[in-house]
Amino acid sequence: MTAHSLALCLAYLGSAIGVAMVVPQILRIVRHPHMAGVSPWTWAITAVACSTWLAYGLRTGSLPQIPGNVLLISGAVAIVLLVPAAWSRRRRAAALIVSVLAIVTFSTHLAPEAVGFLAFGIGLVGVWPQVFETLWLRRGMGPSALSLTSNTLKIGSQLCWLSFALLTTDIPVIVSATLALTTNSVITAVEAARRRAAADVAVATRQIPVLEPA
Repeated sequence: MTAHSLALCLAYLGSAIGVAMVVPQILRIVRHPHMAGVSPWTWAITAVACSTWLAYGLRTGSLPQIPGNVLLISGAVAIVLLVPAAWSRRRRAAALIVSVLAIVTFSTHLAPEAVGFLAFGIGLVGVWPQVFETLWLRRGMGPSALSLTSNTLKIGSQLCWLSFALLTTDIPVIVSATLALTTNSVITAVEAARRRAAADVAVATRQIPVLEPA
């Protein structure tokens, strides 16, 4: 197998895992519709970023970027509309549509590589609302609606994309995947620690834990 073939396999695997990661998060939100902890802003910006990565894939002929991002956009939109938020679902949906149309239209006036860096820039902004939600807003609180399974899959997906980018010297994807790996690893570690603490408290007080591992 050539390096190029291996890179394509890793990219398609990253896309498949990336698509699968939204399912546990959606299921956890559906099971706990009133539980907070998932940032709608992060997933809204993810939808916009994936739309830009889709445009990047179409402009550069990077086929692995296309099917995965189409499905990721759908999953991200579903999460945005399902999580508890101050805005109504209709308002959230309208804002997403306008944002995606605006960014895709703008990207048509850029060089293909610039579209990749634009997608990276949007992703760079998008990750911080969830970091802020997990590390600051929920400090001293218990487990949240965040899915550990989803975050673990996200880490695996970004490892595949980073490997693909290193083999193909795709700079925007290298930087984006590295950032995503770092931040999601921190978020996952913090959430896992809170669940272990909650389980320890439940055992110490002889209570039965009621939170699912997802």
